[in-house]
Amino acid sequence: MASQEDVFDKISRFLAKREGIDKTLKVLRYSARLAVALSPKDQELTKRLSSFEKSVGVSRKAFRLGKFLQDVNSLRHSKTKDATIILELLAYGGEGIYYFIEQFTWLVKTGALNKDLEERLAYASAFAELVGYAGNIWISYLKLEKLIKQESELTERLLKLRKGVTDAKLESTLVTLRFQRNLRCALIVQDIADSVMALNDVTGGRHRALNSPVVLALAGLTSGCISFYKNWNL
Repeated sequence: MASQEDVFDKISRFLAKREGIDKTLKVLRYSARLAVALSPKDQELTKRLSSFEKSVGVSRKAFRLGKFLQDVNSLRHSKTKDATIILELLAYGGEGIYYFIEQFTWLVKTGALNKDLEERLAYASAFAELVGYAGNIWISYLKLEKLIKQESELTERLLKLRKGVTDAKLESTLVTLRFQRNLRCALIVQDIADSVMALNDVTGGRHRALNSPVVLALAGLTSGCISFYKNWNL
C-alpha cells in the first residue's frame, strides 16, 4: 500500500505546477506591497520591498505565457447548452484575452517591445480582466445556488432517517458539498477582490478609495490567499 502523502510531498507537488509557483509569488508580492503601504517611504527596507514587489510582478507575467489557451480549451470543450454559455463566453473570453495581452505586457516590461505600448496594453488587459471577473462571479453565483439546494435536499434526507441510523455515503457527500459551497463563496470573494484592482486600472486610479495602496494590497493579498488555498487542495 502506498504511503500517505506528507506535507513535504504536497509542497513538492504544489511547486512543481505553474499555478503553484504563480500563486505563491502572488501571496509574496501582495504581502510585500502591503508592508510597503504601511511603512515609512524613506526606510531602506521599504525601498527593497518595493523593488521586490515589482520584480515579482514581472516574474508572474512570465508564468502566464500560453495560459490563454486554457480558456480557449474551456470554451472548446464546454458542454453548456443553455443561456449560461453567454456567461462562459464572458468569463473565459475575458480571461483569455487578458492572459493573451499579458504576454505582450511582459515583453514590454523586459524591454523587447516599445515602452510606449505599456499604457494601452495595461488598459486593454484590465478591461478584459474585468469582463472576465463579471462572468465568473455570475457563474459562481449560479453554481452556489445549485450547491445550496443540493445540500438542503441531502440534509433533509439525512433527517428523515430513523433515529440512531446513519448513512456513511450520504454523510460523506454532505461534507463534500459543504466544502464546495464554502470554496465557491471564497471564489466569489476572490473575484470581487481582483475586480477592485482591475477597476482601478481601468479608471486610471482616478477614484481615491480604489487607488489606496492599502486597499489594493489587501485586495491582492485576499485574492492570492484564496487562489493559493484552492490550488493547494486540488
